Amino acid sequence: MKRTIELKHIGPKEHVRHLLEELSDRLAEKLAHFPDESVSLHAVFDENGNHQLYRIALTCHVPGHTVAAHEEQRAAGAAIREAFAELERQLEKQKAFLRREHLRQRPSRTAQREPEGGLGQL
Repeated sequence: MKRTIELKHIGPKEHVRHLLEELSDRLAEKLAHFPDESVSLHAVFDENGNHQLYRIALTCHVPGHTVAAHEEQRAAGAAIREAFAELERQLEKQKAFLRREHLRQRPSRTAQREPEGGLGQL
């Protein structure tokens, strides 16, 4: 997976870079079934010093689809984790679509119920 991580208006905060690398590694493991050259992740993290806000924008390109997530919070770690969680949720939905899970029929609720003269009545 190709990765581009940009830190804007951030001093030397190694914990932010480490968290971004850790979560992008976890994402790469989940997308291992795609060819490496066809998946890319672009992360832009910036800090607004005046308001103590942290913003992150993630864009992930997989074959046939582009997924994006944005988050803004006062805690850097929370913003990064929430954005990656949203990105993973969207990618799981896309993987289910590619597996055509939306076309599978689920058993109806009436078929799951016990018949009228079931075992409970003797």
